[in-house]
Amino acid sequence: MNLTGKWKYTENYGYGVAEGELYLTQRDQLLSGRIVFTDKVEKETSYMIQEFLTGTLEGRKVKLEATEFDIIHSEFSITYELDSWFGMLVDDTTIKGVSVDEQGVEGYFEFQKMETTVSLGG
Repeated sequence: MNLTGKWKYTENYGYGVAEGELYLTQRDQLLSGRIVFTDKVEKETSYMIQEFLTGTLEGRKVKLEATEFDIIHSEFSITYELDSWFGMLVDDTTIKGVSVDEQGVEGYFEFQKMETTVSLGG
């Protein structure tokens, strides 16, 4: 099983939804990459974030942790907490699970594989 590729990302975390793309590279059981998404918080203007990730694949368990982030677009000042994702590989193209940020806010996410090649860019 190789998780390298581009994945569609959707998440519902109670206060809103996040939608974007995950760019993942796998070397043995180690994962790295970045996730770029628009965060749509209820009754607020949405903003766009990029988080850089490291993680592991153990059997069908996927664990990803953000190590740093960039605010790509925001019309207002925000304080952002890094995220972690804990999921299961449901099939060859779907990962589902629970996320939590450093404030303890939990969400339910899905990664759906779109492409098997990935360009991590600069």
